Parts: sequence; structure tokens; C-alpha cells
Amino acid sequence: MTALRPIVMIAAAAALSACSTAAKVWPFGDDKPAEQTAPQDGRISILSFEQKLEADTALAGRTPFVPTPVDVEAWPQPGGPADNAPAHATMAGDFSIVARRDVGAGSSSNARISSPPVIADGKVFVFDADQRVSAFPVNGGGRIWSRDLSPRRGRDKDALGGGVAFADGKIYVTSGFGFAAALDATTGAEVWRTNTQAPIHAAPTVSGGRVFAVTNDSELIAIDATSGVVQWTHQAIAEPARILAASSPAVRGDTVVAPFASGEVVALLAANGRRLWVDALTRAGRLTSLSAINDIAGRPVALDGVVYAASHSGILAAIDQRTGQRIWARGLASTQTPWVAGDTLYVVTIDGELTALERTTGQAFWVTQLRRYNNEEDRKGRISWTGPLLAGGKLVLASSQGDAVIVNPTTGAVEKTLRVGGPVYISPVAAGGQVYLLTDEGKLVVLR
Repeated sequence: MTALRPIVMIAAAAALSACSTAAKVWPFGDDKPAEQTAPQDGRISILSFEQKLEADTALAGRTPFVPTPVDVEAWPQPGGPADNAPAHATMAGDFSIVARRDVGAGSSSNARISSPPVIADGKVFVFDADQRVSAFPVNGGGRIWSRDLSPRRGRDKDALGGGVAFADGKIYVTSGFGFAAALDATTGAEVWRTNTQAPIHAAPTVSGGRVFAVTNDSELIAIDATSGVVQWTHQAIAEPARILAASSPAVRGDTVVAPFASGEVVALLAANGRRLWVDALTRAGRLTSLSAINDIAGRPVALDGVVYAASHSGILAAIDQRTGQRIWARGLASTQTPWVAGDTLYVVTIDGELTALERTTGQAFWVTQLRRYNNEEDRKGRISWTGPLLAGGKLVLASSQGDAVIVNPTTGAVEKTLRVGGPVYISPVAAGGQVYLLTDEGKLVVLR
């Protein structure tokens, strides 16, 4: 079984080619970071940054409100909808594995699967480690079409990451080879292709006739979805160390919220790229080399006028989408996308702590420690967790150890554990009464 991912990319400016010439190190160690102090930036956090992650006494006697599940027929973007705030989806069964399908090339030392499948128009679309987009019927069966997007010329033969999104009958693709493209979702025929100068490890977000994507050198690009013409760009602070993960922008109304490896969250007008505000989810103080990595590897969520985002260096914040002012923040390191449902924000930390936080204050209803090591006694074989997803009244998470856990969202109790059959580093998705897990080996596991 492969070692823990996501991996950290140490990238010099000269190493921004499509192939992975950058060095790679594991982002997590067995030792805890040194004691850290709160940033002194003039803002007041509701919770102390030194507070241990545990249930808050102020919420004693309260439990999270879990909204009623609704039918979700499609998962068209990497985060579900463009705002990365999916609904609580219905589930057709009791969370049993009903299918395992080979859907493409798995990860290797030179190529990675880094973004989730998307589901729309009765098909599952997958972008594999060989830069191939394939379409499969959601109800089972063979491949409908596939399109190899690897460059025909040039010295680069491998690329790290990229992803897909669906909108208006097209599949929009971003590639580690440094381009974006649009394909006909019915046939796979290429509609347009645009050079982005730098590789893109993450999937795009499509909204309002524009394709939004963040390149490896921290540039947000807005592309016309019809023609492939770049409409505007925004350059954030370039960061030499980052997590290889699929972090896509959130779009809500006329605002696009983009995450960057520097720990910046930037809100811009979707129409012209004018910057509205910026926040930095970075922690000052005594840090280990790994905890100093500020990357926002999970997707930001924009819902009800609030942006939720977490950084690897240890800040989870709720930010007013209009003004950019923090509503609350707490010391919590995560590489995953928070899940917002009802009055609760669910998030899993890099230490495998799954917690339910009250949305308006950031206080914890409960904290559940998931399995941290393959060998818990010797603290060896660190395990990473991805998710959560809320479906059928349960939280679903998967691990680098090849497990999927079904968790009660009200209490945090683990109710069921499934063996997926391979490591999972990509968040689960849900549509049509089913949950889909894409393993690092290129297999699609379906739960019902």
C-alpha cells in the first residue's frame, strides 16, 4: 500500500513544467508540532488558538441539527455545486458496497489522480492519472467514450493531477500539462483547448459562463466557457511548498472565492477579477517545517453569505463573504473541504479528528478520533482521512488505509466500517441515491 498522501510539492520557479521535476516529501510526521501562538493581526477570534479540539461545555445538551435528505441527481462540479456546498443527499440502501469498476489509470510516482469524478447527464466522468477523460453510465456497464489529453509533442510524458467539471453539455478539463479544455459530454470530442502556461493540479469550477482554475504558480484564471479565451487573471503570492490536492474555487452569486498555497483566501468579482478582499489563514509562532505549509488544500465553501475555509498550517475560519471580516476562527489544521449542513460544520483534521462545529460560533458539539495509525501501539503507518460527505443521514469518510467509515452526524459515533479495496485520497461524492469513492488505483467503488 502506498504511503500517505496528499504530498507536499517543493517547487522552484524553474520546476513548473508539466512533469513533476519538483521534490516530494510527506506532509505529516509522527511528532506533534511545537506549541503555537495566535496571530496578532488585530482581529479577535471567538475561540482561543491554543484550545485543544474537544467538545465545548457551552453546547452541553445540544446536538447538531441534521436537515432532511433530498434527492440529488447530479454532482457536476468537483465540490458538487459551484459554491462547494452540496445538499444532504438521499441514500438508496444501507451503505453496502454494490460495485467496483476499473475506470482508468491509477497513481504512480510520476502521475497522480487528484480530483473527484463528476456525475451528470446519466454518466460518471473520470479524469485518471494518465490524463485521460472517460465517461461511464451511472447504472453500470462499459466505457461510453474516452479521450486521451496527453500532448502529442514535447518532452513531458507525465503530469501530476488535473480534473473535470460538467456544465451545459460539456466537460471542462484542467491538466497538469498546463492547459484547459472543453469536451462534448456526449461524444468526448474536443471543443477548444487553451494553454495556461503553468500546470493545474486541481479541477476547475464552472459558473456564469466562465471556467475558473488555479495554476501551480498561484494564478487564478477565468476562461470563457464557450470560446476558451482567457478573460482575466489574478496573481496571488507564489508559494514554493504546497499540498498536491484538488482545491477548486467557490462561486456564489457574482463572487468567486479562490484558495491558494500561500494560505490566502481571495474574493473577486467573477465578471472582471476585481479583488474584493483577502484573508490569510496562516499561523504565526514556533512551527515545524511541515506545519509552516500554509496551503488551503480543501475547497472553500460559500453559503448563506459566509465563506468557510481551512488551512494546513492550522486555521479554520468563517468569513463574511461581503466584507471579508472574520466571524470566527479556531486553531484546526485540515486539508479537506468542510461540509456545511443545517447549523453545523463538519470537518476532519490532519490528525484524524472528525468534529461537528456550530456554524455561528465555531464551538464543537463533539469530536471523534478516527484511526490514526496502521499500528496504533507503535504509532507507525500514519493514516490520512478524506471527506466528510453527508448522505442518507450519515457522514461518509474514507482513508489512505482503504477503509470507509459511516458516522452518526448527531453523536459522532462510528457505526460501520467498510473495506474499500485500495487507498482513497479523494473525497466521496453522491448522486442518484449512491455514494462514489475513487481509489488511488483507479477503481470506482459504489455504495448504496
